[in-house]
Amino acid sequence: MSIVRVGSIMAIYAFIVIVIYIVLSSPFDDIMTDFENLNLTNSDTEVEGGSSYGRLVFDMIFALAVIIPMLWFIIWCFRREPDWGERFR
Repeated sequence: MSIVRVGSIMAIYAFIVIVIYIVLSSPFDDIMTDFENLNLTNSDTEVEGGSSYGRLVFDMIFALAVIIPMLWFIIWCFRREPDWGERFR
């Protein structure tokens, strides 16, 4: 495969993931805020702590959805052909 083709596929993939994050982050934040605004007197701190962990996990999923393919792309760009070292021996 050509590096230009793989690079353009990577750019399109990253763009799609970022757009999906932008679209889904606002409703997800609204849901978490609604959970925090519930009047549960005994477990207010646990609900607020859980919602902060929920936001963190949501952000980490999208961050990893971009970082892991980006690392694969970088490794793919700098990989060697299997017989490359044999030519100079």
